[in-house]
Amino acid sequence: MDEDDKPKLWLSALKIVAAAALLIGTIGFALWYANRLPVSSPALEQAIEDVRQKNPDAKSSPANSWGIAKDSPLRNK
Repeated sequence: MDEDDKPKLWLSALKIVAAAALLIGTIGFALWYANRLPVSSPALEQAIEDVRQKNPDAKSSPANSWGIAKDSPLRNK
């Protein structure tokens, strides 16, 4: 084979770097766009209110419903 028939190493490396940059850029843009979306929606607020109306004596709020995440690792004496 002639030297001209083989693909150049630097061209292959450039293609890989370009593909990686495109992939990273696409994921970064998607994460940036998702961050700019509203955290809440009217449908979500209505669903939360419906649950609260159906169970008014529930003492846990959505902020306190993380199970053992807020439990202390130390035992009470």
